[in-house]
Amino acid sequence: MQVLITLWIKEWLALSRDLHGLAVLFLMPAAFIVIMSLALSDVFREGASRQVVFAVLAAGGPNVSQALADDLAGEGFTPTAAPENEAAAREQVRRGRPALVLIVPERFGADPAAKLKLLADPTLPPMQIAGFLARLQGATLGVKNAAPPLNLEVVGNPRGGKPSSVQQNVPAWLIFGMFFVVLPISALFIVERRDGTLARLVSQRVPFSMLLLGKVGPFFVINLLQTALMLAAGVTLVPWLGGESLALPSRWDLLAAVAASTSLAAIGWGLLVAVASRTLEQATVIGGVGNILAAALGGIMVPRFVMPESMQSWAALSPMAWALDGFHAVILRQGTAADIAPACAKLLGLAAALLAAAFWLHQRRRT
Repeated sequence: MQVLITLWIKEWLALSRDLHGLAVLFLMPAAFIVIMSLALSDVFREGASRQVVFAVLAAGGPNVSQALADDLAGEGFTPTAAPENEAAAREQVRRGRPALVLIVPERFGADPAAKLKLLADPTLPPMQIAGFLARLQGATLGVKNAAPPLNLEVVGNPRGGKPSSVQQNVPAWLIFGMFFVVLPISALFIVERRDGTLARLVSQRVPFSMLLLGKVGPFFVINLLQTALMLAAGVTLVPWLGGESLALPSRWDLLAAVAASTSLAAIGWGLLVAVASRTLEQATVIGGVGNILAAALGGIMVPRFVMPESMQSWAALSPMAWALDGFHAVILRQGTAADIAPACAKLLGLAAALLAAAFWLHQRRRT
């Protein structure tokens, strides 16, 4: 343990000599957060078009549900199988699939007190909810006492906030900034290898696995500082410049868990690039281009809900998309530990695989 602490101190001393590189890690995502949140505020407010999956849960049984779903389908709305009951419907909507569930009570149309209930995903743009209500108005026009207004309930977000530009761009560009630790990690590693520092440590019988772990601690702290400052920018800086304020979740522990998992995946990527690259130029190209491609594919630069469905399936391959899913599960849906578990598991698995690959590559080059 003392060796590991000594390696961490060495990394902090090396990082203190690269203040410009550290500044980029904080200033770049902050600038993206402010610029993109303000530039895209109108797009998010109006709601970009996407195919909305909905279900109908009718007390009259599956035949009634299917008939009403067929009437509501079309023009951007796709029906899916009805959930088993209202509790299952709430859980599915909270997870975002389907985005809407219409609940039709018993004696609907015969009893004026029997009101329709619509469960809505909090990430669904308000304009699309309005579009569904308009179709519902037409479908129930001939039913006595059935015309809306109806009970509309946004599921999964007790704050009642609607999705906004800042809710997309703060976690998105935070993740992008976290993955850019690949540049300072690889720069420090290559300089130490060129100057003989790594060779001297190995000659003192410090295991290479310990050298890799020695770089994890300092950059993990840097990523957590990035998280705190970027969230603070969404809460204070963006509204100060005229945008919306980011509403933070009540479960800070879940937010920290997603940030920690993202950080370990980003550091693992940085260490693999550092070991694989022989020059700073190679590290810059591999790390920088890799990050940009992962960001473009994973819904960082272009939100996934405005992508075609075929592109949305490809986006699921990007680790930045996994991280964004985790942050959105907490920030937008007020999710539980079970909701962030898939994203965190994939990120931690990737981190372990990248660290193992870095160690294997180093061992192979020695033989």
